[in-house]
Amino acid sequence: MALTVKELEALTPADKGRILTDGGSLKGQVYVSREGVVTVHFRFAYKFDKSSKNIAVGTWPSLGLAQIRKSRDALRAQIVEARKNNALDPIEQRRKNSEDATEAQKIEDLRKVAEREAELLKIEADRQEKLLVQQKLLQSLAAQQARVSVREMFDLWKRLNLVCRADKGEEAERSFKRDVFPLIGDMAAADVTKAHVQEIVDTVKARATVTRNMVRTAKKTLAELRQMFGFALDREYIDTDPTARIKKAKIGKDVERDRILSEPELIMLFQKLPQGGMADTSQIALLLQLATIARIGEVLSARWEHIDFERRLWVLPDTKNGKRHEIWLSDFAIRQLEKLKVITGLTPWLFPAARAKKGSPNVIDHVCEKTVTKQLSDRQRTGGVPMSGRSKNVDAMVLLEGKWTPHDLRRTGATLMAELGALPDVVEKCLNHTEENKIKRIYQRAQYEGLMRDAWRLLGDRLDLLAARASGAAKNVKTLKAA
Repeated sequence: MALTVKELEALTPADKGRILTDGGSLKGQVYVSREGVVTVHFRFAYKFDKSSKNIAVGTWPSLGLAQIRKSRDALRAQIVEARKNNALDPIEQRRKNSEDATEAQKIEDLRKVAEREAELLKIEADRQEKLLVQQKLLQSLAAQQARVSVREMFDLWKRLNLVCRADKGEEAERSFKRDVFPLIGDMAAADVTKAHVQEIVDTVKARATVTRNMVRTAKKTLAELRQMFGFALDREYIDTDPTARIKKAKIGKDVERDRILSEPELIMLFQKLPQGGMADTSQIALLLQLATIARIGEVLSARWEHIDFERRLWVLPDTKNGKRHEIWLSDFAIRQLEKLKVITGLTPWLFPAARAKKGSPNVIDHVCEKTVTKQLSDRQRTGGVPMSGRSKNVDAMVLLEGKWTPHDLRRTGATLMAELGALPDVVEKCLNHTEENKIKRIYQRAQYEGLMRDAWRLLGDRLDLLAARASGAAKNVKTLKAA
């Protein structure tokens, strides 16, 4: 008996698994989902070549009962036609065709995957080819960079490294302009050889005179060249360092200057200084250097903001060894600074330049660090003829033991400290020298603040006594043994 739609709609989850017969070899089985939804899956049963078979024709209620029956009737007609023509089972043929189509689709999918992989391989190959082209371009650029001249290499070295020095590389630049650039300035840095460097060293040494040994200058020039070429080697601008096999020891022995002013000479200095025709500020600079044993460049570039009269302290924030240095100011040093404050106290600098910077009319810098040295040198040319525009007092500052320089005052003050009882390590600390012994430098943390203060005080007191002897205010000052 044929099913009706009302019978299907009356099914409940309790009918799960029930087999329904619609007639015409069409049967349905009741299924219930987890959510309790009832569906009926219909299959059409038939025989072909003595084999019993069945095939799904639809699910109610997704398809209506009439539509399911129509699908069954269409399949039955195909089977009848196949039997009449002795053809293959159309249902099996359709299933086979479907399987063939599925297989064909798999093959097509594999073909597309293979094509995609081939495309990706080509993309990667193109990328690798472009990368190779870029690498060759970079190598070419590197080769061009390697052809930079010595002058260009120096400019790069100065901008990246020498700028960290206290003088921003100005001294090194003066040395290169004088001794290096004239010989190899326009030559490619990569083409410089040991012979070129040796020629530079020999040229410097050739400027030696009877009174001036150039060995130290030659060694310093070599050291600067070695640093610059080391910089170039690190950045692969050159393949080899042309200075590597040139030894400082073979250039010659240094003639170390050991000039120390004896106390009789210091008394004479106190007497001659006011009569030498030097600027008042230059006289104060020399006495301040003697009392603090600082470098003349540090004295001339000092700023008032770093002088603390109340704490009697002069702070050098940036020194030759790259470290902050503090100098305790004795009574002698304080008096020099008080005199100077009257003259230059309205400027930022202890020793301001007389003119503004070239190209910067509103900017006043400190005086040139060679100013005092030149003034002193002009006044120690015994028997010399006055130079045009320079002091006519050619022998005004000559002392007992011959020519002396501002740096000799630093050495003299340090020697006086030691002779007055300061420990050698304390004197070295006052000089702001770097400890050469690495182990000692790392593990010796004592700063000797108190001992250093005592050393500067002893030096200042002694200078006061010598100055009093020079002026006649004290007649019973016994001088220390002459150095």
